[in-house]
Amino acid sequence: MDKRKLSKIPRPCATQRMINDAKQLESMNHMVTAELIEDKKILLLNFFRIKSLAGGNTEAEFRTFLSHEDYITQDLKTSKTKWYTASFAGMWNFSFTEYLWDPELKRSRYKVNVHIRSDEEVKTIKDFFKEYVNSDDEYLPWTAVYRFQQEILDRKLAERHKKETDKIDTVMNPIKEPPKEFEDWVWETGMSFSRYLIYKEEKKGEAVCECTHCKKIGTVKRKDIRLRNNEKGICPFCGSRVTIKARGKMPGQISDERWFLYVDPMEKGFALRYFRADRRIRSDKYVEFTIDKSRIEQDIFEYSRAIYTFPKGKPKYESYEWGVYKQRGECRWCPDQGRIACMECILYPGNLPAAWEHTPMKYSALEVLSGNMPTVALRYEDAISKYIQFPKLEWICKMGLNRLAKDIINCRYSGSMVGKIREKGSTIYEILGLNKVNTRLLQAIDGDHYELRLLQVAQEIGLQFKPEQIKEYYETFTCNTELLKQANRKTTLHKIVKYISRESEKYPIGESGECWRYSYMRYREREDPRIERKRNMAKDWLEYLRWCKELRYDLDNMFIYMPKNFKKVHDRIAKEYREHLDKKAAAEKKRREREAKKQMEEAKRALEEILGENKDVQNAFQVKGKGLLLVVPASAEDIRAEGAALHHCVGTYVDRVARGETNIFFIRKEKEPDKPYFTMEWRDNDIVQCRGSRNCGMPPEVKAFTEAFKKKMLESAEKDKNKGLRRCG
Repeated sequence: MDKRKLSKIPRPCATQRMINDAKQLESMNHMVTAELIEDKKILLLNFFRIKSLAGGNTEAEFRTFLSHEDYITQDLKTSKTKWYTASFAGMWNFSFTEYLWDPELKRSRYKVNVHIRSDEEVKTIKDFFKEYVNSDDEYLPWTAVYRFQQEILDRKLAERHKKETDKIDTVMNPIKEPPKEFEDWVWETGMSFSRYLIYKEEKKGEAVCECTHCKKIGTVKRKDIRLRNNEKGICPFCGSRVTIKARGKMPGQISDERWFLYVDPMEKGFALRYFRADRRIRSDKYVEFTIDKSRIEQDIFEYSRAIYTFPKGKPKYESYEWGVYKQRGECRWCPDQGRIACMECILYPGNLPAAWEHTPMKYSALEVLSGNMPTVALRYEDAISKYIQFPKLEWICKMGLNRLAKDIINCRYSGSMVGKIREKGSTIYEILGLNKVNTRLLQAIDGDHYELRLLQVAQEIGLQFKPEQIKEYYETFTCNTELLKQANRKTTLHKIVKYISRESEKYPIGESGECWRYSYMRYREREDPRIERKRNMAKDWLEYLRWCKELRYDLDNMFIYMPKNFKKVHDRIAKEYREHLDKKAAAEKKRREREAKKQMEEAKRALEEILGENKDVQNAFQVKGKGLLLVVPASAEDIRAEGAALHHCVGTYVDRVARGETNIFFIRKEKEPDKPYFTMEWRDNDIVQCRGSRNCGMPPEVKAFTEAFKKKMLESAEKDKNKGLRRCG
């Protein structure tokens, strides 16, 4: 529409009839006039506010020009030309109808807020939008106008969206489907951890086994193969590394999920493409309910892409995800909204480093790392940033220190139990903080940052490990450097590790049945239960030694230091240690009570000098005959009984009284000296608090009593600072 031409059309003016009609339409908001202009190609609607008309104002509030292709609204409240592109539904403080409660009908209904001046004008509007009119429409012609404007809005929105999607398609169209080799590698190598040997003992010494990888079923002798639920093992049919599952202990379905990363070369960088592979292994009962009766179901799908470029050598990327675009019902590549979590993934090394040959990642050796750890997920977006920051990460990858490289990439913090990497080091020995021998040892075991820490500490104290020894130690004690430093060990670390390995054979695993555990293990390969048992026992053994030391057992005796049937001995010593702690607690309680009694006796002697003893009531003092008494508790039990009777926490103050940190006094009625009334805390020459039943506040008589008490105490302290309750004052 030509806005300049439209603005020159004279502004409308209300007639006297319209003003008269407005006085009878005060329940509505606007009155509308309609006319066709520009050879009947444009419909002009003039909107007058009814309240203004009733007041004699003849000017329109706004007017809207509607063609069959577009619409626009002119604000008439100002002399300047001002245009709006909003639809009627989107205009502020304007609506054709209003949803209100009708008290007469006792239900909600719609009320029309806009009045069209004449029937001829109603017909004009209907005829102009006849293609948008349905025979059963209510609130015509505004329903038709709404449909028309909504169609225009949808068209404009589609045009804006197309500009955005065209840009996305320009980036995405050159990317083709990954080769079949990638999918084959995912299932054969990347998901190789998801292989299970399901067994059931048919008769003594023999079990029927089924391998989910080679699909073979056969009978094996248990003396030839170790079959324990959840332990790692080797398939007797195909030789694959498998997780052993007892048929009767299988869940309904085992779900294994991993994210995989495929790198596609781009003109100015590369694209990281994220695929999620899902494999579900069903139990026997679950298989019965499936249509295809298959044990295994698996699929792979691409969810996200990150386009990397390197302006001035620094990584920059744009992220996209597959989903519904702008809630429009169309599934396509969209700008990443963060709905898909695919940070940790497994990198496909088959087309690397060729896929990023012309980028700074050419010599990163990340494909070497992935090839050595084909089932381990890493944060490769972090790996890219880390390599740009620390190019010597390449050395660590090429040396076969795969687990250490993983920790460097994934770990966002460092602590006392983590081996320190000196990134500014000029040699690998300076970077690792190890000598040549220990560096080779770290390579031999493919150590992580915990094992690096163990070797760094061992090197400091002059302790030299063999590869199998450091591996066994870490599997047992994790990164326990304190045990390495202990000079009073009764035997070698090697013998201790062997002892724990032997005794932990039937040790409890622990929290394997927790819900969070199952959820976590969907994305992580579960540790062998044998290692779990060793670590659980190692923790209990160190705790057992601490108990024995406190109980004064002779730890030089090897039968005590490393007892047989450890679990049984541990439980016995645990019971004995609890009894020991109970005795200590009882003795400490008696000591505190004696000390508290002593402190209260001192307080009583001080008060005798200050307030004078009441001859009629034992352990009580009067303050100017207020009808109340001040009573000094005789024992800790009195304080606890006071707290129980008045339902407040003074019973917990016994320790403070025993340490001389505070004083507790009871306020009693003169006529009821034995009945708890109020409890007062005196500390630092002041009343800290005074509470009654259920921590209620002081009535006037109690407040007057406490103020009189405080005054006497301060006067006494002023007279003689060497007397009174100076310990708390």
